[in-house]
Amino acid sequence: MDRYDKNSKNAERYRVYLTTHTGAVRQNNEDNFTINNTSKKLEYKNADFNGVYEAPLLAAVFDGMGGESKGEYASYISSKVAKSLYFTIKDAPDAPLDALVGEFVQRANNEIRTFLEENHCATGGSTVVAAVFKNEIIYPFSVGDSRIYLYRAARLSQISKDQTLAMKKYEANIYTLEEAERSNDSHKLTSFLGADYYRRGLKPQYYEPILMQKSDKLLLCSDGLYDELSLKEIQDVIRNNPDNPAFELVRAAISHGGGDNVTCAVIEREN
Repeated sequence: MDRYDKNSKNAERYRVYLTTHTGAVRQNNEDNFTINNTSKKLEYKNADFNGVYEAPLLAAVFDGMGGESKGEYASYISSKVAKSLYFTIKDAPDAPLDALVGEFVQRANNEIRTFLEENHCATGGSTVVAAVFKNEIIYPFSVGDSRIYLYRAARLSQISKDQTLAMKKYEANIYTLEEAERSNDSHKLTSFLGADYYRRGLKPQYYEPILMQKSDKLLLCSDGLYDELSLKEIQDVIRNNPDNPAFELVRAAISHGGGDNVTCAVIEREN
């Protein structure tokens, strides 16, 4: 892992808590993650760690889909491409971040499409939620329905926007927000890595940069978390478990049913 240099006293540092688990029902874990140059190997089902990293930091969570091992490979491919994004950000700190993120999304999409075509698969892909941390600012982005939350002043708020048919209908005033979240359309994705079948240009959702305060925590998670826990329940777990919030979030999701793979990354300022 590309962690911090203990001799660099004034560097901007972040602590990352990360847990990924198959859940209580599934046999394979199709989720993956990238923390700088680290991701889950295909042969690993679960992972749990925490560490301190110097800025720039890239943290990302991927949720694969497609049945059998296709989703597992799609999220794994995405995590590998994200490592390249991290090294580009690190080596070219003045490069336009939106452009680099856009290139990452399209490259991940294209590599997934190549894998699916070579293996004669009709469907497959991965969601992504991610954030770049540098100069005390968070730059979040996403594709799909995995989520980004900000925990600030003991309150949790959703930063990301689900790219689902349910949210399209909510925006068209067909559903209320509560109806959208409970509907069968809530996990019908309108965009994901691999959705750009003809490689014409898949674009991420960018969100407003966030000036990170010392007590803030950013949560990146797959839908295996929020399908099992309400916003308040997630908020309470983070508040009551400062020592390893990601692990406790995953444990809570599994205790509530654990119907899907679940991955959580919680990031906070270390200095």
